[in-house]
Amino acid sequence: MKKYHRILHNFLLYSVFIFYIVILFALLFMNRRSFSSINIVPFHSIITYLSSDDILLRSFALSNVLGNIVLFIPLGVYLTLFNRDKRLYKNVLWIILISSSAESLQYIFKIGACDIDDVILNSLGGFIGIAAYRTLLLIFKDVHKVKYAIEIIAPIGGIVSFLILFLYNNT
Repeated sequence: MKKYHRILHNFLLYSVFIFYIVILFALLFMNRRSFSSINIVPFHSIITYLSSDDILLRSFALSNVLGNIVLFIPLGVYLTLFNRDKRLYKNVLWIILISSSAESLQYIFKIGACDIDDVILNSLGGFIGIAAYRTLLLIFKDVHKVKYAIEIIAPIGGIVSFLILFLYNNT
């Protein structure tokens, strides 16, 4: 019976992770418009968005900034959970590498902007995810209990995020 529970828990954990990766891939690479731009000046896009008088542009900026952060929080959690090496700098470097690769691929395949600000925001989101994992570890003091907590929190967080995204896009 214990083996059955472990298999069920692992199935749930990996299913939610795979679902997250599919959603992440879709959001990063399934752009209907074909364009390509590049920004290598840190904080240029963010400052441009937030200093604008245009309400629509500021609304877009807020959703873009928060979206880039929130989108990578689960990656930070899962990366730390699955990676045997739990050192902060190595996991942050992985997040930066993954984010930089995604931005570069968007530019190469002309499906978006390659923006250093996105890398910074994505990395901040990943760092928050790593911090969340470490906080859970401090609370539960056991890797297996953290894993079970993530199994419960991740689907709930995914459903809530999906609902917020759905409601935001339909208003």
